[in-house]
Amino acid sequence: MIKKTFLYLALGILSMQIPTHGFANNSIEIGKTQTLASVVLNEKRAIQVYLPASYNKYPHQKYPVVYLLDSESNFHYVTGIVEKLSKSPYPSIPEMVVVGIVNTDRARDLTPTQQKPEIKEGRRIEGKTGGNIAFFNFLETELMPEIEKKYRTNGFNILIGHSFGGITVLNHMLNGHQNIQAYIVHDPSIWWDDEIMLKRFKDAKSKDFQHRKLFLTQVGSSENTASLDSHYNGIQKFNQYLSQQPFHDLNYKYVQYEGEDHGTVPLKGNLDGLRYIFEGMQVNIKDIPEHPDLVKQHYARLSQKLGFEIQPSEVYLDAVLDYLKRSNNPKAIQQFQHYILSIYPQWQMKSVS
Repeated sequence: MIKKTFLYLALGILSMQIPTHGFANNSIEIGKTQTLASVVLNEKRAIQVYLPASYNKYPHQKYPVVYLLDSESNFHYVTGIVEKLSKSPYPSIPEMVVVGIVNTDRARDLTPTQQKPEIKEGRRIEGKTGGNIAFFNFLETELMPEIEKKYRTNGFNILIGHSFGGITVLNHMLNGHQNIQAYIVHDPSIWWDDEIMLKRFKDAKSKDFQHRKLFLTQVGSSENTASLDSHYNGIQKFNQYLSQQPFHDLNYKYVQYEGEDHGTVPLKGNLDGLRYIFEGMQVNIKDIPEHPDLVKQHYARLSQKLGFEIQPSEVYLDAVLDYLKRSNNPKAIQQFQHYILSIYPQWQMKSVS
């Protein structure tokens, strides 16, 4: 009887320790939604923010920022692309903060001019239009300063937009005041207001873009149907004009994706666009033991192409140093440590502690 009682008691204790389901309830968090009260737009705006995995571990590290339009449609997969492409020891882009702007009145904010009253029903947009300048004011005087105050940013900014967001990004290239170094534009609505953005770029001929980068995507030719011909042909004309290189110091690339439609083209476009901006950043780690200056040389060339000084991150340098330690090359290790200290003087304190 005593043995049975002990057995039942033991089983009872075990049953309390073993969960009744197969999986622990651990959530996966990719970012947080915050609210910014905009005086400029007289409304509250939802802002989605993703921070790199290394953000808390490296308290001195500063990061580029991606400002993402139509965030409610794009935030989840764009943050995944950024995390994958920036992963050490083979990053092809830096780790970055992603700031997604959720829409309240999309047509109002993401069009450069007001809709003309004579527009036919098929193309008529309900509600307000032409609010780009007010939206830029919100972006530049409220959102960007708030992000720069709250997070560790390094001053390199990227703006991404699709469709109406695409013409908004192009309009910012011409009329924005805050410093944005790279623009990614997907299947933009060049048709808007009798191709007003094409006209504005033609009027701005010979403008100095100061090493800015523009990556433009378009759907495949199979999408050029009767109902979409003005949309398709408008982008074709815009690309033809920019391909003539009418501007000074604009790095431009156009890609057309066969098999993709207006809704899917940003998926491939954001992957390729981010790689294009930081083209030449990836280093073959296996070559570094014999060439300890390779990382320094790569980033010097990248900075020259961008017109902006970009340094390798601490998390990447730590990964390279770990690899060098396994290669049993004391001279290369010492040289690489000196390089780390030259750009991150606080690194030695961290490594000794």
